[in-house]
Amino acid sequence: MTTILKFINDDEALRIASNLEKEGYNFYIEASKQIKNAKAKRMFKQLAEAEQKHLVHFDDLRGRLHAKKGQIPWGEDDELVSAYIRSLVGTGVFTASSKKSSASKKNITEEQACRIGIQTERDSILFFDEASRLCRDRRGRKMFKALIDEEKQHLTDLAQHLKHLKSK
Repeated sequence: MTTILKFINDDEALRIASNLEKEGYNFYIEASKQIKNAKAKRMFKQLAEAEQKHLVHFDDLRGRLHAKKGQIPWGEDDELVSAYIRSLVGTGVFTASSKKSSASKKNITEEQACRIGIQTERDSILFFDEASRLCRDRRGRKMFKALIDEEKQHLTDLAQHLKHLKSK
């Protein structure tokens, strides 16, 4: 992923991040509908709400970037690379297809949902970490770094819940 990130601009990185969060939101909402345990249901709903808040941050920052003229790309300004990245963003290539299919699967178990959630949070942390280093916009760097902390907390919550499930 690092190689690809060198060729995208801040707006494209925010679009990728938005895709990650949308897929996370959709997964957590679906999991909350399927899980019967009230505590787990509440946790997945809270995770979905957090992902939705992240989307608002990304949309806000993208609006500010568009208001600026001559946005500076992270790497070389290559239109072909840029078009390619935009097509990847639209297809959800940056998240594993197994997560998408598992999210829509009926009767997902609590343990499966936790494992998928943990992987989703790890993916987001890795992407946000790289994005925070490459982002040219100061607010973008700050936002990505703050979201890393939130995603780490989500990861911890899911891991603790999974540990609790295994101890039963």
